[in-house]
Amino acid sequence: MSKICTLSETGELLKQANTIVIVSHVSPDGDTLGSSLALMHALRSLGKEVVMNVDDDIPAVYSFLPGIQEYRRFAAGEAVEADLLVVIDASSADRAGNALEVVNASAVMNIDHHKTNTHFADYLYLDADAAATAEIIYSLLLTMAVPLNIDMATCIYEGLYTDTGSFKYSNTTSNTLATAAALLKLGVNPSTISDNMEVKSRHQVEMLSEALKTLTFLHDGRVAFVEIAPELYDHNIDTDTFVSYPRYIEGVEIALLFKQVEENLTRVSFRSKAVDVAKIALSFGGGGHQKAAGCSICAPLKEAEKTVLKALEELFV
Repeated sequence: MSKICTLSETGELLKQANTIVIVSHVSPDGDTLGSSLALMHALRSLGKEVVMNVDDDIPAVYSFLPGIQEYRRFAAGEAVEADLLVVIDASSADRAGNALEVVNASAVMNIDHHKTNTHFADYLYLDADAAATAEIIYSLLLTMAVPLNIDMATCIYEGLYTDTGSFKYSNTTSNTLATAAALLKLGVNPSTISDNMEVKSRHQVEMLSEALKTLTFLHDGRVAFVEIAPELYDHNIDTDTFVSYPRYIEGVEIALLFKQVEENLTRVSFRSKAVDVAKIALSFGGGGHQKAAGCSICAPLKEAEKTVLKALEELFV
């Protein structure tokens, strides 16, 4: 069980460490990457030695983020020494990939905003009311009295932009917008973010076209899902937005994206208008938010679909 930390205590633990490994969660999105990179820039400005890790491929759409090239993927059996291992934007240990096995750290810290957090780390700062972990990182850096520069600001803004659906989701608060406004004052150009995030590659659109052909409705149209079969999957293509297409179909209450990324590994994204899909994801070892969650199923695509869809049936009896 984690020791719950205040923002000040979190900052002090970071300041006391000299060598720090920062881990972004598997299936990385803009919040985990932006939050982690902003923290990296801040800690390096304090003279800390920082190693960046994600146990997954990073979609090319995030290549514009300052410092993105610093990420590395730990090899199986590798041994990394650190004073502190910091897992960012992950609600459970499996979301950290192999970092917990590879890194020999004096302590593990988790900074997160998911209400389904399983308290797997030694130290936890959790704010389930924050729209994004990036919102927490902004407050943390202010608490630590770290002067923010344009690189930190850009990375934090990216996290906000991602987890609020470009500031249109219901988790967008006045504090979220106030944080974004402060970042703009630091020089962030919002069109830089939106231009990079909204422009689609030809291959991404072609993959989306194929995925939409799998669109399936269940329970009188209240559930809809699309899938990405292994022969279609390309780790270089960002597919996070694909689940939005069934999500915004009239009458759909729960939308899902099934994506087989390895021979026996399928990633599942849940979206809803009101149903608490985080509970469903948590039952499979995942987590997230009431209206947006995800999990990984150790099974091929069709087997994973059967398992998850069966779990949904009791909601519609």
